[in-house]
Amino acid sequence: MSEPTPLFDADALGELYANARAAEDAGDIETAARLFRECLVMDPDDHCGVAMRLAAYGLATPDRAPPAYVATLFDQHAEVFDDVLVSRLGYDVPALARALVGPFVSHPVRMVDLGCGTGLSGETFADIAGHAIGVDLAETMLAMADERDVYQDLYIAEAVDFLETWDEAPFELIVATDVWPYLGDLAPFAAAAAKALTPGGLLVASTERGEAGWSVTKTQRFAHAGAYVEATLAAAGFEVLTSEAIIVRHEEGVPVPGDLVLARRKG
Repeated sequence: MSEPTPLFDADALGELYANARAAEDAGDIETAARLFRECLVMDPDDHCGVAMRLAAYGLATPDRAPPAYVATLFDQHAEVFDDVLVSRLGYDVPALARALVGPFVSHPVRMVDLGCGTGLSGETFADIAGHAIGVDLAETMLAMADERDVYQDLYIAEAVDFLETWDEAPFELIVATDVWPYLGDLAPFAAAAAKALTPGGLLVASTERGEAGWSVTKTQRFAHAGAYVEATLAAAGFEVLTSEAIIVRHEEGVPVPGDLVLARRKG
């Protein structure tokens, strides 16, 4: 699924967005909000992710991060992604997820790695993946994942859209490390994941921890409460096997708390 060609003046959008951020940094939220809304008029697909910035002030209610924004964000950072995420931010969720899944997998599985990025999870799960598919919105990230040679197929797609339209052999394992922080309402994801899994199939996913339901954080990501995650998965026909408190990464040296959830689709 390719990102549509922008039909706006990128330079004009960049200048408008920069002015909005300057107003935001100066504490003039009213002016910033007005300029952010002008960005949305110019670019309805929201490559700059202004809906998430507005949501952080309670001025918008997106239920997911705009796909165009996610693709742009990760394409821009692809070349330094592994170094920044792992070395500087202390990101180790793929290894934690692999350890959590281990006791529940006894044979090579058909696996899809959603939001696969450069292939960190694909590499970590390679020993139990009989067939692995990688999915990501950022084409540059997928090119780097391809170099790791751990996936049999790679798709440019948004995670929920991919699961909803998947009509080939169902998966035995869905890996979604660092996907839910870009989704607010998890119900569509859970329903689509159940559809794409075999009965008894496993889903492992990470969250940033919130206090109630789901909300947008100060870093323009989504946080989810544990009770909300469990209820949403149960409603889609999943049984939560285990949930572990983790540190997702560090932001300016401060640990970001999260949860790693392993669930099984009921037969």
